[in-house]
Amino acid sequence: MSSSEVLKIMLVDDRPENLKSLKQLLDRPDLEILTADSGNEALGMMLDHDLALVLLDVQMPEMDGFEVAELMRRNVRTREIPIIFVTAINKERRHIFSGYEAGAVDYIFKPVDPFIIRSKVNVFLEIKRNHQVRARLVSELNQANNRLQEISDRKSDFLSAASHELRTPLTVIKEYTSLVLEEIVGPLNDEQKACLTSSLRNCNRLADLVNDLLDLDSIESGYSHLKRERVDLGGVAENIRRDFSKQCKNAGQILQVDLADELPAVLGDTGMLTQVLVNLVGNACKFTPAGGKILIRAEVQESGVGVEVLDNGPGISQQDQVRVFEKFSQLNRGSAPGPQGTGLGLPISHKIIEMHGGELELESEEGSGSKFHFLLPVYDVAGHVREFISDGTTAEGSLAHEWTLVLLKPGNMEQDLAQKLAREIERLFRQGEDRSSEVLLDGEACLLVLLRTDRRGTASFLSRLEKHLAKGSDDDFNLTYAVKNLDPKNIASLSTDLSDLIFHQLGRALAEVRSIQ
Repeated sequence: MSSSEVLKIMLVDDRPENLKSLKQLLDRPDLEILTADSGNEALGMMLDHDLALVLLDVQMPEMDGFEVAELMRRNVRTREIPIIFVTAINKERRHIFSGYEAGAVDYIFKPVDPFIIRSKVNVFLEIKRNHQVRARLVSELNQANNRLQEISDRKSDFLSAASHELRTPLTVIKEYTSLVLEEIVGPLNDEQKACLTSSLRNCNRLADLVNDLLDLDSIESGYSHLKRERVDLGGVAENIRRDFSKQCKNAGQILQVDLADELPAVLGDTGMLTQVLVNLVGNACKFTPAGGKILIRAEVQESGVGVEVLDNGPGISQQDQVRVFEKFSQLNRGSAPGPQGTGLGLPISHKIIEMHGGELELESEEGSGSKFHFLLPVYDVAGHVREFISDGTTAEGSLAHEWTLVLLKPGNMEQDLAQKLAREIERLFRQGEDRSSEVLLDGEACLLVLLRTDRRGTASFLSRLEKHLAKGSDDDFNLTYAVKNLDPKNIASLSTDLSDLIFHQLGRALAEVRSIQ
């Protein structure tokens, strides 16, 4: 901002000669000086002008300077305007303190020293200019952010539309290619089979690229939210071993799972953690030669459960390690046996682990294999409740809304009725941020439900749930619930202790509330 831009100050004094004298003293090209000869006139004018400073006489009839300052502080439009009292009355400390309590930032005593008053006015003019520069920069930054968000939304819309347009013909191409390759429509010679095998392989690669692009865009755009729960890493690792067993066997690789004894459950999103391990094991399969070994390992560490995927393949050079988590980065494959990937698996995995509050790290040396590893928190109910609330309220502007936490205790329900309850709850959600999760209360499975509404809206939700469960059912069931409104000010800094307290308050409340019969 140019220093020549005109700023405004106001002089308030009931004596015209004082106003004239001060105005002549302070007059300069980049300053507009407004004058008022009474408190009432000054207060009215202040509402119409953006002032950098008010020089206010203390002794005025009808309304003195202290009263004007007090009224300025009560009005949101004028409370931030700096005030300098200009006075000829005594300089007693008690009197000066009264002025500061009324809102003054400084005092100037008559007769006025020209050098002092100009210096003090210059300070406040500079402060005002800095505020204007900052306000302009903030405005420009907000506009840029809005523009970037608009571009991001358009990119997401394009990717979504393009993916759907690509998927339909791609699926048809794959299906018909498979039919021909399997000789269902007639015999093929070896050369024809080789051509169709290459076509099908590239169709699958294109499908993977479309899916990876959508996954990465969803995560980067904030549309992908964690749904953390109690995760059995042993079960996840065993499923991955089973899924990759045929591929590894065909490649002459050994895939093993090594889990610590009595490995505790972790807190995480089962689907997303599975995706990370699939990406890591898939990469290891691509780079590990025949006779090589791939290992999924998990062990208890001081601050959580450490998860590792190791291989004894060719390793990754220092040059490639720097960009291994960059989008579309293709490493030096050498004689790697597996198909070429999309270059998005590792970036997606890295971001998923970041969403879990951890970091995906790589240790590797050329010729000595690679190790990707990350840390996950050990599961506990209080942590689950905390992250369940936090994950549901992290969207932009979410903390401006009221939230309610509901604890539902199904009682002695059959499995199919419990599943019906979960489906009905999901179906009745009205807001995109509404969510549910299963937790254990005294060893019994309960459902936590987070609703973006107040207690009144929650009562409506429970009433509708009651009707939907009872509709067309002859089953006798008992569903107890407890409700707690969340303070938005506490959500942003929700601690484990607070979440534990909230959960147990809900648990104790179950004994005092009605049941849905």
